[in-house]
Amino acid sequence: MLSDFERTFGRPRLGTARLLPGAPRLGAVLAAVLLAGASALSAREVDPGFNLFSVAQDVEIGRQSAVEAERQLPLLGDRSVDRYANDVLGRLAAEAPGARYPYQIKVVNSTDVNAFTLPGGYMYVNRGLVEAARSESELAGVLAHEAAHVALRHGTHQASKALVARAGIGILGALLDGDRGNSGKLLDAIGGVGLNAVFLKFSRDAEHEADLVGARIMRDAGYDPAAMADFFELLRREQRRDPGRVEQFFSSHPPPRTGRAGSAPKLAAWDGSSGRGRSADSIRCKPS
Repeated sequence: MLSDFERTFGRPRLGTARLLPGAPRLGAVLAAVLLAGASALSAREVDPGFNLFSVAQDVEIGRQSAVEAERQLPLLGDRSVDRYANDVLGRLAAEAPGARYPYQIKVVNSTDVNAFTLPGGYMYVNRGLVEAARSESELAGVLAHEAAHVALRHGTHQASKALVARAGIGILGALLDGDRGNSGKLLDAIGGVGLNAVFLKFSRDAEHEADLVGARIMRDAGYDPAAMADFFELLRREQRRDPGRVEQFFSSHPPPRTGRAGSAPKLAAWDGSSGRGRSADSIRCKPS
């Protein structure tokens, strides 16, 4: 019987081989490490770091950027697919730390394997990525990673650093003089809204944090965090086979300094249950 995932997205297009029962899973080892790190992070509130923007500005910047982005992106426009992806994201967002952002996602009609998020919870995932995922849990792993970037406010954190680097410390004086409510002037200084690389390409440290917090989000939402590591490993193998197809993903998602295996020795609290991950393959993403 087909799962909801299989009926929605069809059979996976990459890495269709399944692990044999009892075979060791690299992802399970990495997940144990990630959850140990995540449990250390969970001991304190999420620290968004240096940021010149308010949470409300994150949402407004994301909204404006989404409008601009969708003028350029070939959206799939399949309501059943978008509804399913938003259902998965909704379960993850309910467990995300930090501010309550209006998390939402749309599927892009591109065979390249990629996903990205804008400040404030506006998320996009390519058809190529959802077709490559072998289960709902693997898709959830990518979405949880992206949701972690939102919760940690990585996009506007990077924009803040870029502002100070380009405009100098004087920009802080302008903010203190009352310009904080006017994000437009600040954004103009770093290239404006839309598909601005400032919001889309994160550091290796930010990727490490998103792995850890994303794994915790998965666990709390009932998914097995090992699926995140399994899927990233699948993409790493695909990079060797067809680097062009995953070039965008690895360009905007550089592996942590120690590699994703190094992220893992920190997540020990996973209880080993299989979570909510429903087997693999659902309603095919129909190219429009």
